[in-house]
Amino acid sequence: MKHYALTGGIGSGKSTVLALFNELGVPTFAADDSAKMAMEKDASIRTKITELFGEASYIKGKLNRPFIAAQVFGNQEKLQQLNDLVHPAARAAYTNWQQAQDAPYTIYEFPLVFELGEQDRFDGVILVVSPEASRIQRVKIRDGITEEAIRKRMMHQWTDEQKQPLTDMLIYNNTIEETTDQVRKLHLQLLQA
Repeated sequence: MKHYALTGGIGSGKSTVLALFNELGVPTFAADDSAKMAMEKDASIRTKITELFGEASYIKGKLNRPFIAAQVFGNQEKLQQLNDLVHPAARAAYTNWQQAQDAPYTIYEFPLVFELGEQDRFDGVILVVSPEASRIQRVKIRDGITEEAIRKRMMHQWTDEQKQPLTDMLIYNNTIEETTDQVRKLHLQLLQA
């Protein structure tokens, strides 16, 4: 069984592409979902996040995502501390999930695969790219935040130009029809790999 990482900048359409692979019967896993679950369900991580960022980190037991985002985006040290807490738990959850799969290949949505130097753990990396203006618009609608806040998050991710030389496969996410077609073609290629 082969394992591929799916990455791309904020708002590029990674979740859409992941869902398209899932519709084709491919086992898929999202690192962000696993990280969010760890931040909400793992008592030791909750305690450490509260110690690091304060009581406002959680509201009625739920992670206060806007508060955490405001703390880490623009503060590289705090972002690194958060990543150091959460990524080992997300990685362990993925490993457990991966071992339970029985398919020709799996897809792991991993936004920071290059930033964390984890690309060699996979049989290949798929990069989703989209025009910056489209990405910003998507995130504004999805998260209800300002362009300034989005650009702060973008500063902590590698650019598409930095990622492309290290990438094995590209998906250009412009329209859902074109993206769906590219995913279907890539799926057929990966079945043969």
